[in-house]
Amino acid sequence: MNAVVLTVYAHEDDMSPTDSELAGHLPLHPLELRILLVLLDGPAHGYRIVKEIEARETTLPSIYPGNLYRRIRDLLAKGLLEDAEPPAAGDSDPRRRYFRPTPLGKAVARAEARRLEELVREARALGALPRG
Repeated sequence: MNAVVLTVYAHEDDMSPTDSELAGHLPLHPLELRILLVLLDGPAHGYRIVKEIEARETTLPSIYPGNLYRRIRDLLAKGLLEDAEPPAAGDSDPRRRYFRPTPLGKAVARAEARRLEELVREARALGALPRG
């Protein structure tokens, strides 16, 4: 029988996942990282997530709803995203489902960014990228 370990943090300030907890979520699929990065700015619904990603990265191919929502579903299942209340003003629409990163999701996004930064540093050192 497989055991499931669930780590519960009472408050975000208490959140300090171990390296092994973080490593278990890495590497992230590129779209999963982009979703988490958008949501670091605050809760958003799927359509807004797509528009933010497209605005930030104009060279990406279209993000299809099926791909987006499969990745959101996976992030929810991994405990990296959770449902959120709609924002009080502005882009709020009660018909839409809003998401935000969990404390673990924020930590995993930071860990993945550091992992990618190290990979780029290594590629530069090996001459695969120009020194910048």
